[in-house]
Amino acid sequence: MPPGPAGNLNLGMVRPLSRGGGPPLRPQLDALFRDVLAVGDAARGWFDGPCLAWRATLAPDAALAVGTESLAVTAGLLAVMNWLLRPEHQGQPQQLQPFRFDDPPPLAADHPLTGTPGHAIAIASRQLLARAEALSALNAPPEGHEP
Repeated sequence: MPPGPAGNLNLGMVRPLSRGGGPPLRPQLDALFRDVLAVGDAARGWFDGPCLAWRATLAPDAALAVGTESLAVTAGLLAVMNWLLRPEHQGQPQQLQPFRFDDPPPLAADHPLTGTPGHAIAIASRQLLARAEALSALNAPPEGHEP
């Protein structure tokens, strides 16, 4: 093949659509859905359970940080679930709508949640956001097109 624009193309940087499509999206979307439910159940169990009494013993600034993180976890999980449940993503989608959510900042090493179940939940929720962003980016329609 003579060198040319396509001869030097890095196929790892080309959208799956241009390579004939990637793996079926349904199993990936279903797995993300199940993981959002699992983290949501864990978040509810911790933040609405033992965390309430524990947070009441914290200094006001620490209690505020814990409450704010609880809301950030909930907002992130709801954003992923809302994206998963879009009508365009039902059935066997070939492309995905963009996922947009402002990533929460990393938890500080001295965050009051460190060493609690809430810390693991906060990390898991950030990982779910990253998975949705990556899945969306890899399977988005070409620029200017909607699925």
